[in-house]
Amino acid sequence: MNNFKLLLSSLFVLFTCSAALGQGATIVGIVNDGNYPLPGASVMLSGTTKGVNTDFDGNFVLSNVKKGEVTLEISYIGFETKRVSINTNVKKNVGVITLVSSNQNLEEVIITSSGRRNSEARALSIQKKSMSIMNVIAADGIGKLPDRNAAETVQRIQGLSIERDQGEGRFVSVRGLPPFWASTTINGNRIPTAEEETTSRATAFDFFPSDLISYVQAAKAYTPDMEADGIGGGVNFITQTAPAKRVLNVNVGGGYNEKSGAPIYNASLTYGNRSKDGKFGFIVNGSYWNRNWGTDNFEARRKGDEGVFRMELRDYNGVRITKGLNGAMEYNFTPEHKMHFRGVYGTLSDTETHYKHRVRFDKFDSGTNTARVELQNIYNELITEMIGGEIGGRHITGNGKFDWSIANYNNEFRYGGIPTEQDKSYYVVKFKQDGVGMKPEYIQNRPEAAGGAGDDRAYWKADGGLLDYNDTDALFGFFSDPSFKMDASQMSFADLELYKISIIERDNIVASLNYEHTFNNNFKIKVGTKFRDKDRRAKFEDVYYGWDEANAGTTPNLSDYSKNIIEQPGRTDFLNEMGSNIQSTFGPVLSEQGMVNFWKNNKNNLSVLEGDSEILQNGGGLGRNFNVDETHLSFYGMGILKLSDQFTVLGGLRATKTETEVNGYVWDADQSQLNAVRNVKDYWAVLPMLHVKYSPKTDLNIRFAATRSFSRPNFGDIAPGGTFISFDNEFKGGNPNLNPTFSWNFDLLGEYYFKNVGVINAGIFYKSITDPVFNDTYQGTYNGNTGVEFSTPVNGADAWIGGIELGINKRFDFLPGFLQYFGTQLNATFMDSEMTKPSGRKVSIAYQANTLFNAQLFFEKGGFNTRLAYNHKGSYAIGFGERDIDDIYYGKYNTLDFSASYQIGKNWTIFTDVNNLLNNPLIYHYGKTEDRPKQVEFYGIKGSIGVKYNL
Repeated sequence: MNNFKLLLSSLFVLFTCSAALGQGATIVGIVNDGNYPLPGASVMLSGTTKGVNTDFDGNFVLSNVKKGEVTLEISYIGFETKRVSINTNVKKNVGVITLVSSNQNLEEVIITSSGRRNSEARALSIQKKSMSIMNVIAADGIGKLPDRNAAETVQRIQGLSIERDQGEGRFVSVRGLPPFWASTTINGNRIPTAEEETTSRATAFDFFPSDLISYVQAAKAYTPDMEADGIGGGVNFITQTAPAKRVLNVNVGGGYNEKSGAPIYNASLTYGNRSKDGKFGFIVNGSYWNRNWGTDNFEARRKGDEGVFRMELRDYNGVRITKGLNGAMEYNFTPEHKMHFRGVYGTLSDTETHYKHRVRFDKFDSGTNTARVELQNIYNELITEMIGGEIGGRHITGNGKFDWSIANYNNEFRYGGIPTEQDKSYYVVKFKQDGVGMKPEYIQNRPEAAGGAGDDRAYWKADGGLLDYNDTDALFGFFSDPSFKMDASQMSFADLELYKISIIERDNIVASLNYEHTFNNNFKIKVGTKFRDKDRRAKFEDVYYGWDEANAGTTPNLSDYSKNIIEQPGRTDFLNEMGSNIQSTFGPVLSEQGMVNFWKNNKNNLSVLEGDSEILQNGGGLGRNFNVDETHLSFYGMGILKLSDQFTVLGGLRATKTETEVNGYVWDADQSQLNAVRNVKDYWAVLPMLHVKYSPKTDLNIRFAATRSFSRPNFGDIAPGGTFISFDNEFKGGNPNLNPTFSWNFDLLGEYYFKNVGVINAGIFYKSITDPVFNDTYQGTYNGNTGVEFSTPVNGADAWIGGIELGINKRFDFLPGFLQYFGTQLNATFMDSEMTKPSGRKVSIAYQANTLFNAQLFFEKGGFNTRLAYNHKGSYAIGFGERDIDDIYYGKYNTLDFSASYQIGKNWTIFTDVNNLLNNPLIYHYGKTEDRPKQVEFYGIKGSIGVKYNL
């Protein structure tokens, strides 16, 4: 409440200041390309150095203009300069100014009938004119590659990378730093987070279709009018807005996923128009993407450097459906006053069938040379759903400009109704087969004298703990009988698991107000405030059920459900990339309906295994059952001073107060009692920022920035207690005493813009970081489970990261003949970092990759467009132990994608896309090399063909 009163007071001050500032002659107008606005267009008074740039909506306000006849010169990258005369005594609104492309070659490489034409030129103009160090891509660039969701669109941007789930982009990382150290926003507003396994502040953007995006801004250095709660930087997804005239775009396609052996469907529709008087405009666009997917995976569960105690063979198949809807409207009451509304909706439904075979070396019997094999039948639906909207306005008052907005966003994760609507969960039915013969040479007993648990424990020797996943005979050659196959008549029911998660995060109100005042051609100020009230509600329980023999009789075997068992889907090509024959050991499995029937028919025959379950009543799941209430209140002020035609300086300060209240639970082991606990923390983040822009030539910028930014601790990291995740054999703890992380950031960048739409740049950056957060890991025992990987977030000592960024986007128009229609986009980022653990061990910053690289080769002529795009992300550590061998790494990852399109006539285009041509595996590994893999998985190749209609 106090923060809200402070916000109201600040609004009053801003309006008072506005009234006190002087009025002057003002010219207003809009610059577009005939369909869409041209942001960043230069509007100059002819014969003077006085001018402004258009905003994202193409609007400009030119203040303190002399009375009488004046001429405006409007220029833009890739467009002809236009001159417009106006008498300020008679008219101050020049209306809509439409620019045309500057040369025939540009017309040949851009699809002229598209409502998004010239968007690449618009993106580069925004980047060039901005006072912030940023990269911008537009709808045209997004649509030229097979990037289907918002996260995948940014992997092509210099210094940005993504984390994947089942082969699709999910989390966004800036300059190789953790995703939760990046600020990801839609239309300038942070999006609430809700995701199955993470409790971080990083938003999973796999639910948001790329078809809804107009621009992506990747800010590497903040200005005070940006929310600076991201040490790496910020990524802002800007949705489409009302066009200057009627547009209609239809996109329909279909394809095939090689790994799942099943089809893919996608469709999108965009329609927008504007009233005859130009005052009212709207746009509606929707997207639908239905794809079958498959993943083959093996995971080696380890206990330090002792070897593998459990091998998991995972075969995934599923159907993902992404739906998105964007609506925007605006009304211009007068040229000086307009209001807008934006609404967005995105959802991802992922129905997944997963058969997991677990070879239990830790159940080895040295007397019989046998061990256990388990089958987990897993069936679930994961649903992420986000909805939000904002209403706002822009008002010009003399030499000043107000803009304001009030927004609300909700994000929810939940499971679908499997096995029933009342018991919806991540649903697992497990069977086990004992007495399976093993080659004794694969097993090494660990007696107590050697630090093991005695003869009852066994470990897979496997070449001293190393695994060559290219040698499948050695990797999977542990069965003593080469013809072994799991036998349904020998597989007895082990347990049933209902893993339940529900997360709702709401930004109940996000209110912002900004005021900009231009004193003269060389100086203007901008001040503003922003308030956010948010809450997060998280519920979790992991309940295990066993067969109640006392009341239900003998424990059944899998063969007792013969009407519900099938051959495992996708079994025959499991891990075929590795030339493996391990799939021949897979026996029958429960069908999807069979899994549902098992619960419905046997629910009364089961009893809760309280010792295995993670439920609050027994002190389990503490780190996942908590509520957060949080407010953010920010104030900022900045000035932009033009020292000369070449030098411009921006300086200012942003101050943000965060108040966080976490309500959770702790377990009193002595009293066997669950106690509620409340933790409250508030702090100010004071963030000075300085930007210097030197433009010795029209197309050359040299930029320097010194800024301060911060990142709030993740929600789960500040929750009390911890949670044991049985299927990952991990215990994740919380730390309510975590401090926010702060960083001083220094950037130096040079960029040169080519006349015919392109840019070359080079830069260096350095960050000095205080209180970095990382996961401290070790292995131990929890509730009778050995080899459990414990992780606890802690603040490290000071850290640093530095790097070099290089990039070029250039068409080969300087070459003769046919070669002039080729072009390339290349960018690379090279980084290094260091932080010190409390133990004194020096390590890199968690999640920081040393290398990022993109390479595109394209050909564009007339209506034909084809691109081949390569993406590389280097390996990085996600958790640290006390030795290199205990560190967990996300391995290097390379992808190659292809797209082609051909325009037929004025309105029709046919296209084809192919993803993941290399089909390289994603590998998690222990230590810096891949010879101790923790997880290896393949996604397969997928492709589609389709047709587009653009009016």
